[in-house]
Amino acid sequence: MTRDPAIRVAPRLGNGRFCIVDRLGDGGTATVYLCWDEVRRQWCALKALQSQFVDDEEMRARFSLEAEALAMFTHPNIPRLFHHDPLARPPFMVIELARCGSTMDWVRTNGPMPMALAADVIFQVCQALIAAHTEGIVHRDVKPHNFLLDDQGICKLTDFGIARLAETTSLTATGSQIGTFSFMAPEQRSDTKSVDHRADVYSLGASLFTLLTARTSAELFIADTDDELLADVHPIFREVILKATRYRADDRYPSVLVLQTDLMNALSRVPSAGEDQPSLVQAPSPLPPRPPKLLAPGLSFPDLEKLVPPEIVDDDRDGATGSSVTASSGSWSSLPYYMPERTKPNPRPQRSQTPDYLDSRQPGWPNGRDERDRLAREVTEEVRRALQRREEEPEEPVWGMGVATTAILATAAVVILGLLVIVGGGMASVSTAKWSADESATALMQALHEESGVVHQLRRDRTRFEEAYNLFREGRGQARLDAALAFVEALDEAHTGGLTMNEGADTQVRRLVGARNTYMQSQARWLAAATRFPGSVAVRSGLAGPPP
Repeated sequence: MTRDPAIRVAPRLGNGRFCIVDRLGDGGTATVYLCWDEVRRQWCALKALQSQFVDDEEMRARFSLEAEALAMFTHPNIPRLFHHDPLARPPFMVIELARCGSTMDWVRTNGPMPMALAADVIFQVCQALIAAHTEGIVHRDVKPHNFLLDDQGICKLTDFGIARLAETTSLTATGSQIGTFSFMAPEQRSDTKSVDHRADVYSLGASLFTLLTARTSAELFIADTDDELLADVHPIFREVILKATRYRADDRYPSVLVLQTDLMNALSRVPSAGEDQPSLVQAPSPLPPRPPKLLAPGLSFPDLEKLVPPEIVDDDRDGATGSSVTASSGSWSSLPYYMPERTKPNPRPQRSQTPDYLDSRQPGWPNGRDERDRLAREVTEEVRRALQRREEEPEEPVWGMGVATTAILATAAVVILGLLVIVGGGMASVSTAKWSADESATALMQALHEESGVVHQLRRDRTRFEEAYNLFREGRGQARLDAALAFVEALDEAHTGGLTMNEGADTQVRRLVGARNTYMQSQARWLAAATRFPGSVAVRSGLAGPPP
């Protein structure tokens, strides 16, 4: 078997979690790779800062700003952020994969878009911008190059790298220019920092023009006096473009929502072309169910390899592919993974199981309804056997015992029997309360696991909650339960105190607080059962364990 020394092991980032197998595209400051996520077990896109910018503090800050913006959304038209490691070399983020290219790629391949397709694209981008503007984010680089398509033809607005977030310090100096000139509003060309959402409105109009004509123009704001410029655009859509690209921001659509409404009204008035329209999606070849251990012969990532030395395989290919793959050299700290698939929650433990966080607290103590019933049956059976033995034993004369002595013995037997019943009942009541507390503790931690994405919904103090969630995720036994209670308590206090959160976070917070309250109530019932009669008798006799 011949050997190829140019064969490389697929590089990995994130302590081996992300396996990079191909390059999807290059931007001005970052490169996007196809990668496999070992935790989520699916293909994703990994965006890494290029090597020449790794030591540029402004570029690193801008890169982190993009991740911060994406983390605020769970929206079908904005790529979902799965992971961000700002301290790695290179810094990288992992986002939802959209591998069918951009709408600009589609135009270059197929020419001008049919009106219905172009309107569909702009409608979806409007949905994304409405969500962004609601959060106080101005994108500032809206253009067909940043409208990516996934396998289902859903548009994803990407590249929030120069977005301006409300209530944050902009990385753009006053008077500077950043963006793509043909899609920039006039005011953005002179001062990028001071623009508002109406700059994105202008860029939407310019993007619609490019999709319909396959051309760009830096002079759309004077198009109402230049009939030739919009000659290839249907008159109804021409009105939308002219309104969106007015020179003065006050003369444009006041919001993206109004533009979207006008666009749909215009589309409804355009007669159908009556011809088959090409699909937005040119179906790519399917991806394999698992990543290859080795890259294709000759494939390499020169920019990435400047920071992550490649692992060269000098062995026959069959032998190499069967070997295990280790992570690339280097060690990086990474933020915790906050977004588990909520459609596949971990199964809750059966009631007969003993939660791990109780093992050290009550070693050997039986747990669950079945065990409680078994103990009650044993007590009852023991009493029945004792009574049966008394009936079967022959009566012997009691010499020297009078009526009073016999009465005392009978009373003592009744008292003993009563104590057995009382202790059995107390033991049952304490066991029932304990079982309920165990169940509610399991439910609390299950809710926190399923709603861990609430961390990404926080706009401020997120680092504090990331650290608190880490303690819960890494804890064991009682420490894990204590960390869950501390996290929800801090979240409840912050939410009550007016901590700003994204839309939808209230529902998550209410669920977590409700699970916490249910647990506290069940703990109180367990304490009451163990300290009141007859449960206190069972606890003192060692037949039932007290609450912690």
